[in-house]
Amino acid sequence: MTDIPVSAVSNETVVATYDWLAKAYDWFIAPMQTGTRKRALNLLAIESGEQILEVGCGPGHALTALARHVGPTGHVIGLDAAPRMVDRARHRSKRKGMTNRIDLLLGDARSLPIREGTTDVAFIEDTLELFSPGEMRTVISEIRQVLEPDGRLGVVTMERAASENDPFVQTYDWIFDHVPGYERVGCRPVYARRALEEGGFEIERQERHRRWGVWPAEILIGKLA
Repeated sequence: MTDIPVSAVSNETVVATYDWLAKAYDWFIAPMQTGTRKRALNLLAIESGEQILEVGCGPGHALTALARHVGPTGHVIGLDAAPRMVDRARHRSKRKGMTNRIDLLLGDARSLPIREGTTDVAFIEDTLELFSPGEMRTVISEIRQVLEPDGRLGVVTMERAASENDPFVQTYDWIFDHVPGYERVGCRPVYARRALEEGGFEIERQERHRRWGVWPAEILIGKLA
């Protein structure tokens, strides 16, 4: 088991791509993630009054659900590097009447603008795989620092371990390597569990799902080791 090949495209280029795709992502991709998102939030067992950080919040589909979980005494911070994603998340929180429970930040997951030890739960959905292996380790380190000692982490991702021969993964890798411009989306199956454990997390729960019967996704629930 080795690291995935490092893309020649920078994370800044990936961010620009998702900024451009924000509306399409909101309408077509985010709804496909609904099942695994709901399952991950249920497994996190979020309690009223907790402080939550979503890293890579995109158009905000998880944010409003998180805000319902924490209730009127809790608080949710959503962070994304793409301005149009943050705008869509802000509009969604207004439509849902959740602006008093949600703050939106434009920022980089590799340098979180959050005070250390102030977060009960961190959630990151389909975002770890947008980073190179080295950058992914930095993101995990940043998340570790902002969590409280008994904090929890929920991750939804495309896990590469034990899926190297999966037809979807093999086809996806071929497209990533051979279709001009596709690498700009940055998203590629990663060894997420290994990276989390190496980054100081103990995995308490791991589930494999298949979105729409074809798209493999992994839910990882961890705590600080």
